[in-house]
Amino acid sequence: MKYLDLIDLAKYISKTANCSLDAADKFVKTQDLYFDKTGVNIDPDQAALTSPEPAVVDDAEMIRYIAENAGMAETYVRRLADAEREYMEKNGFINKNGGFVPFVKGRNSK
Repeated sequence: MKYLDLIDLAKYISKTANCSLDAADKFVKTQDLYFDKTGVNIDPDQAALTSPEPAVVDDAEMIRYIAENAGMAETYVRRLADAEREYMEKNGFINKNGGFVPFVKGRNSK
């Protein structure tokens, strides 16, 4: 299973979207709260015990949630989301069909 380092992700978003690291980190944290709320985030140990239906993310809803809860303009959030998607595709977290490869995530400081 792949590992997504959220600190590396925030750094990439900051550099690619030309925003502060604080803004990129706020985006990542707020998006993670959205994923908790919608059932995207699951405990890998619990996932082995059940076979849940795949969670579906409504991008427009996610953008609105992040904008409202992080205090950012929707156009700004879209820019950060585009940088995030680029990172995910570039690093193999999104496959050629647009689906996510299973991964765990955390914050490892390097």
